[in-house]
Amino acid sequence: MKYDLIIVACSSKARLIAMTQRCIDSASQDNADMNVIIVETHPMLHSYPGCNIISYSGEFCYNKALNIGISHAKGDVFILANNDLIFFPGWSEIGDLMVVNGFESASVISSDHIKKGLQQGDYIYAGYNIGWNLTGWCLFVTRKCIETIGSLDESFQFWHSDNVYADQLKANGIRHGLFCNIRVDHLTSATLRTIPMRLQRRYTSDGVHQYKLMQKSMKNAI
Repeated sequence: MKYDLIIVACSSKARLIAMTQRCIDSASQDNADMNVIIVETHPMLHSYPGCNIISYSGEFCYNKALNIGISHAKGDVFILANNDLIFFPGWSEIGDLMVVNGFESASVISSDHIKKGLQQGDYIYAGYNIGWNLTGWCLFVTRKCIETIGSLDESFQFWHSDNVYADQLKANGIRHGLFCNIRVDHLTSATLRTIPMRLQRRYTSDGVHQYKLMQKSMKNAI
């Protein structure tokens, strides 16, 4: 199974560079057949050894950045990732597990799930609930899934990018599941907190109202 680890990064500060490198290093410990693609949103490109660095220009959109990364992907499974992740040993079994269990899209258990009472083990919870079954900060997506849904929906800059992805999955009848025997931890918006509050609001809370309007419009159209 060949993977493409696609990381959306902003290498504007030394600690953010270190965080991205830690993400890469933790994923690399499994010695999986993995190609690393960094979609860099900062104008000054940092060199991550052994990685394909792609420059992102224009106004930020998370799914657009991922689509750029996907266009350079070569593997069977794409890992759509924030840069503030820590992969635990054994994560690279996910591709085979997805095939065996009939999933084209997957999320994995994290420390947040465990804090909420979910136990790590051989369980899969199918569904599209954001933040539970489907965690937008780390998605494992097959090439077949992307070929079916087309490019990721770019309607939102950041928050609700996972919601519209879930909508795309449901519209195309693609199963998504939370795999509880694979673990990846998320440091929770570590990069987001480094940008000005005005932009934080645009990328987060402004999208809440926009998504509600979209859902209302869709219901009225039925």
